[in-house]
Amino acid sequence: MLTENVKQRIVGGFVLLALALILFAVLFDFSDAPQVDTTSRIPPKPDIAAVDVAEPVRPENIEPAPAPEEGFELGVDEPDQAVAATPEPPKLSDEGLPESWILQVGSFRDADRANALVKKLLDDGYRAFVQQQSDSQGQLSRVFVGPKVLKEKLLQEKAAIDKKYGLNALVVRFEP
Repeated sequence: MLTENVKQRIVGGFVLLALALILFAVLFDFSDAPQVDTTSRIPPKPDIAAVDVAEPVRPENIEPAPAPEEGFELGVDEPDQAVAATPEPPKLSDEGLPESWILQVGSFRDADRANALVKKLLDDGYRAFVQQQSDSQGQLSRVFVGPKVLKEKLLQEKAAIDKKYGLNALVVRFEP
């Protein structure tokens, strides 16, 4: 008679033998080499009929383009008539103060939006501030950059601000 311990060892041996056979079959596949699918997955060539396009016909009432020298005249017939584009020197106002210019960047009903824009402008190195104004519809916050005595310098800043922030700022005379 077999003891319980011997029975368990025999069953365990059969289990190990079965696992070894399964692993052997998985690891060592003796079947033929795998077949490669050689059928094409490219669709067949479409049937496209050729289209004949008629030659363009030039209308008779078209005048030829002017020569490049003639096409870009700026309203001056003779070089003597041209005025030199010299920057205006700074002037004094009637009160004896320097005439200066300021850039109005935006007007906002929401003061937080105006303050956020001022913070961005200050972070970028511009001299910006907010001016509050009341009207019939409530409080209006206007954002300004400047002032500058030379208008040309302010116009350069305007171009940079308009491009960077996607705005269309206004150049206004500064009234202290």
